[in-house]
Formats: sequence, structure tokens, C-alpha cells
Amino acid sequence: MIEIEIRAKLKNIDTTRAELEAMGAKRVSQAKQTDLVFGRSEDLDSDNKIIEGHFSARIRQTGGTAQIDFKEIRRTGAGHEYSIQIESADEGVGFLEKLGFEKAFEIAKEREIYKIYDFEISLDKVDRLGGFIEIEHFAHEISKKEEALRECRELLKQIDPFAKVEPKKYGDLMQELINEKNT
Repeated sequence: MIEIEIRAKLKNIDTTRAELEAMGAKRVSQAKQTDLVFGRSEDLDSDNKIIEGHFSARIRQTGGTAQIDFKEIRRTGAGHEYSIQIESADEGVGFLEKLGFEKAFEIAKEREIYKIYDFEISLDKVDRLGGFIEIEHFAHEISKKEEALRECRELLKQIDPFAKVEPKKYGDLMQELINEKNT
């Protein structure tokens, strides 16, 4: 199964939430998430972004749980992702440092997850970046990937016809913000 997702910047997350609920979407969870994002110098380009095809590491804390994710960076497609539950964020930091990873930045967000039809929709309030919607859908075969992507875009238009698709991942957006402050 292949996960397909699109992300869009929102002007007003409350309006989007109201539209989702009016369409019959059901909120299934709400949580604060903190992502500690790590990289290795050999995996970074001149803008301190992960090079396409290389891996970043993330420690995600949600409530009392923590996990490490290794993500292959594919900005225009789906990359490999590996996750494992850990006892604590501190345990994960020590592990990643032994592998040569260094903490780059933190992304804190409030996430609400909704379900409608065969889609999972996340509304995210991301510190320093603003409000976003992510729409996820699954393709059972690689040949159905484009169809699943089209369905995600059509659903986005129904929810918010003015939302602008944001192809960049939160990590890239945060790194650009950090780079702007350092110039």
C-alpha cells in the first residue's frame, strides 16, 4: 500500500474545520506533537536541507509516547520511512547522536485528525509556520498513485477552494525560516 498525501497552507483553520464538519468528517483524535528533527552534515546541502534521497531522523513526542522515525527525503514522491517506539525522547537523542545525527530544530504543532470517506485529514497549527491541512489517501498499487493524488486534490478543492498546495515539508519550511533569520 502506498501513502499519498498533499499539504496546503490555510488562511483560516477555523473556517476549514467548520467546512470539514459540515461535510460529515469525524474528528478521531487531537494531540500536541513535538518533533525534534536531526540531520548529519554529510546529508545536508548548502541551505542545510536534507539532500534528495538521503535520510533525516525525527523524534516525535505525542502525549506520553515517543518514537524515532528515519525518513528518506523525497520531495516529489513517497520515500521510505522507518519508525520505532522508544522509552523517552532523551533515550532517542542519545541513540541518534551515537549514529552521527545532530539536532537541527524543533517543530511543535497541534494536530486534529479527521476521517471522511477513505481519507485521513489533519489540521495542523504549526508554531512559527501557521495553519495547514494534510490530506492522506492510500493507493493499493503503484499504478493507482496518480488517481489517489487527484482524489486528494479534488477533496481539498471541496474543503477549501482557495487553499494553496504547499509542496514543501514542514522541515524544509522551518529550515527556510531559520535561514532567513540568519541572513
